[in-house]
Amino acid sequence: MSLESLPNGLRQAIENDHQPVRPLHPAWMRTIFAVAIMAVVLAFVLAKASLRPDIDQLPMWLSWGCSALQLALGILLIGLALRESVPGEGIPRGAVRIAALTALAVQILVGIATSIFSPAIAMPGSGIAPGIGCLKHETAMALPTFAVTLWLVFRALPLRAPTVGLLGGAGATVASDALIHLLCPMSNLSHVLVWHTGAVILFMAVGWTVGATWQRRHFQRDS
Repeated sequence: MSLESLPNGLRQAIENDHQPVRPLHPAWMRTIFAVAIMAVVLAFVLAKASLRPDIDQLPMWLSWGCSALQLALGILLIGLALRESVPGEGIPRGAVRIAALTALAVQILVGIATSIFSPAIAMPGSGIAPGIGCLKHETAMALPTFAVTLWLVFRALPLRAPTVGLLGGAGATVASDALIHLLCPMSNLSHVLVWHTGAVILFMAVGWTVGATWQRRHFQRDS
């Protein structure tokens, strides 16, 4: 059906609603942009911070190897979020669950392995104070990547905004924890599970909530 064949009132309404839009870049290009922001933040922190004092006691696969694995997983999660954000290019729900569970499993397994190979280091103050410090640092590192990912996601008008928010939150924090793993001197399992893995769960929850809020307001506005 051509535009000219429509009733005059409907045709005029469609013409009045026309607005120029920017073309959406492919998911891989938007992923590169988000990863570039991530790389700048992590490189800045790595240049200013000192590596954990027991870094030489850890086998290479557990120190730099696990960090590389976490970084790759974080990039993958962000890429999945940006692909899922495009209508018609969504990923299966099962793949979303596998990706989220994999992020948590990697966090837990890295923590367990680190606690086995390196003795816990006592920090001054209570156990809560160092944990809050780790949570603050991880939040500060993950937040720029998380914010940029959400901005790119919502420009694509996702149909499952909570899902992409969850994936974006997981990706940003898993990638940030790749560096935290090399910096945090505390290797006792309770610290890693509560504060490091807790940061991942927190950002996943925040991403889901932000996505759900955006989706509700977006569809209410268009209804």
